[in-house]
Amino acid sequence: MTTKEYLSQAWYLDKRIRTKERQLDWLRSHAVYVSPKLAEVPKAPSIRRSPVEEAVVRITELETEINTGIAQMMRLKTEIADVIRSVNSMECETLLEMRYLAFLSWDQVAAQLSYSQDYIYHLHRKALALVRVPGI
Repeated sequence: MTTKEYLSQAWYLDKRIRTKERQLDWLRSHAVYVSPKLAEVPKAPSIRRSPVEEAVVRITELETEINTGIAQMMRLKTEIADVIRSVNSMECETLLEMRYLAFLSWDQVAAQLSYSQDYIYHLHRKALALVRVPGI
């Protein structure tokens, strides 16, 4: 794993969490349309779940996955922040935090730091060279 791949892990995890949140929103909005089938004569209990049960189970599973992902994201961001702080260059640290912890685009980073995009790319290469990731 390269330094850039290490620092980008939180961005990818954030995208996965957001995708699951969209799935959960869709499922919640459509779960109201799932209704149990009522019969006049009770049947023997079925091993299969009803559509309502399936929807509730899937919602619960997605919520658990999202919460686990958020906890993982918090740990990962803390770890990445510690690695970034070890760079010992305020300019480089700021750029790395903006890019890999706040997930800003290069345009946004350049605008906020009042630098040209070319200089941002130069500074990014310099910052990556200063990063010391344990195990890499």
